[in-house]
Amino acid sequence: MKFPLVVIGSQWGDEGKGKVIDILAKQADLVVRFNGGNNAGHTVDVKGVKYKLSLLPSGVVQNKQLLISQNVVINPKVLIQEIRLVKGQGLKLRLKIDARAHIVMPYHQEMDAATESWKGKKATGSLHLGIGYCYEDKNNRFGIRLEDLIDKKLLKEKLDYFFPIKQRQINLVYNYHSDMTVNQIYKEYVEYGKILKPYVDDVSEIVSQNIHNKKILFEGAHGTFLDAAFGTYPYTTAVNTISGSVFPYVGFPPQKIYTLGVVKAYTTRVGNGPFPTELSDKIGEQIRRAGGEFGTVSKRPRRCGWLDLPLVRTAHRLSGFDYLAITKLDVLSGLSQIKICTHYVFDGKKTKTLPAQIADFERCFPVYREFAGWKEDISQIKKFDDLPSNAKRYLKFIEKEIGVTAQLVFVGPERNQTIKIR
Repeated sequence: MKFPLVVIGSQWGDEGKGKVIDILAKQADLVVRFNGGNNAGHTVDVKGVKYKLSLLPSGVVQNKQLLISQNVVINPKVLIQEIRLVKGQGLKLRLKIDARAHIVMPYHQEMDAATESWKGKKATGSLHLGIGYCYEDKNNRFGIRLEDLIDKKLLKEKLDYFFPIKQRQINLVYNYHSDMTVNQIYKEYVEYGKILKPYVDDVSEIVSQNIHNKKILFEGAHGTFLDAAFGTYPYTTAVNTISGSVFPYVGFPPQKIYTLGVVKAYTTRVGNGPFPTELSDKIGEQIRRAGGEFGTVSKRPRRCGWLDLPLVRTAHRLSGFDYLAITKLDVLSGLSQIKICTHYVFDGKKTKTLPAQIADFERCFPVYREFAGWKEDISQIKKFDDLPSNAKRYLKFIEKEIGVTAQLVFVGPERNQTIKIR
């Protein structure tokens, strides 16, 4: 595969991007996380050790130079915990964080919880981590950035200015009690600033200087259909998750980059929102248990369903995949029949991609093609040709329908459970 390369989830997240990044990072010089916050969890399995990361780029396990761009919002407590985790495992940490990155504050988390409580049955399924409210303050020019966190005077000035209105919103607008004080927050966060100060740099400049002479791997969080604009709004994140967002989010000029789309061999999503191929039966539960489909961050059981090709086609249109990685193929082993949604029917008309209007998407009926399953355990297979014929037929159908070739197929969580096709 060619670099610079951006890795994008083609569904609703949880496609296995962490393992993809871990494998590709071996070839890369720099690994850049460019969006999201600690609501996006990646798990990397190496020799029986699970690294559960939500802010550090997954390339940390390969001892690569790590960069966190300005559009990642940072909960400093979580980031420091991850730094200590990887150092405790004996990993070398080479990390730079853009000074412009915004900081998730305690009042963002309380705003998140208060708003979800107020929404009641219409809640979006937020984890109350404050990510969206941090981005809201960023856009409203109420944000505290990393450059403020490492400056005691600026941090105190901004807290004194911002906090009173936030507290009034929480207490009076949402009738949600908060005991936070400025001094408590300042005392805690000024210590975080001291710890993170050595990592602060200009990630935009580092990437711009190296984009043509180093192999750079860009790590996207979430999945295409959690994109703030093109996802299944309002059940989305606060950021763009498609490949083109890497340019403004990191800070370098538009140019040719290569894109790898990660496709789970079936479909999952966490939280509320439309899901045409969802399986609310024994097969859905079997897939959930076999695939360990529980959120890295939330621990919530993921909703499971058949592979939805209209989703992946639309993701390809939005991000322009040059390559595919197909993950968790082993989870489907043992099923006598496997289905793929090839298109939708909406108001009597056939559509092979998602409609623009979410109200229309909620009325889409999935149309399936059935495939014979395979009984064999494929978890130790190393070559594509050694896969059961029905598994190969399933993969080739996906490639043909999307019009992009698969480079990697995952048959288990470990690094060595990866089939490199090309």
